[in-house]
Amino acid sequence: MKKSLSLVLVALLFVVLGCSLDRFTGPGESAPTPAGDTTSDSKSDDKSGDDKSDESKGGDGLTMENYEKIKSGMSYDDVAELLGSKGSETSSRSSGKSEYKSYKWEGDNYVRVYVNFKDDEMTSKSQTGLKSGSSSKSSSDITMAKYEKIENGMSVSEVEEIIGSKGEETSSSSIGNSSYKSYRWKGDKFSFISVRFKDDKVNSKSQYGLK
Repeated sequence: MKKSLSLVLVALLFVVLGCSLDRFTGPGESAPTPAGDTTSDSKSDDKSGDDKSDESKGGDGLTMENYEKIKSGMSYDDVAELLGSKGSETSSRSSGKSEYKSYKWEGDNYVRVYVNFKDDEMTSKSQTGLKSGSSSKSSSDITMAKYEKIENGMSVSEVEEIIGSKGEETSSSSIGNSSYKSYRWKGDKFSFISVRFKDDKVNSKSQYGLK
């Protein structure tokens, strides 16, 4: 009898203790998340970081054809749409009432396109690594003899006729009422001919590795 009474008292004690614990912890309360466990948040942050780094990549829009379509006076939005991405801002400054900004677009195999704007109008551009459909022809036959025939005052078409192919435009800018463009013809073993034009006339030239 005493044993039965003792068992009943013990059972009542467990019931009382259980109810008291529920008052403090609440029924069904799960264990707290360990401090520093931010796995889901960190994945989200990493993804957003990757998206941001992709903004400068032009993808299929980084072609010589699209580069040549970039003209003086175009807005940043027009250029970004043409190249297929927002690019990345590399510099920004103000002078007087004007605002100047520079942007860079990156592609595979070290392709780069740089565009400068004044008051949201394109003022100059340059590129490295882009190839046109005629790039293979333009890199096949450049010689010192052809280089020496290039003279100041010649037009782009006259230089192309001497060399025998179209060059790749490497830069373009406008200063005042004058426009400047540079073209490059590539040869074997890193040789090249570079010609700068002012208002479509040869202004200067340089070469490397010609014989």
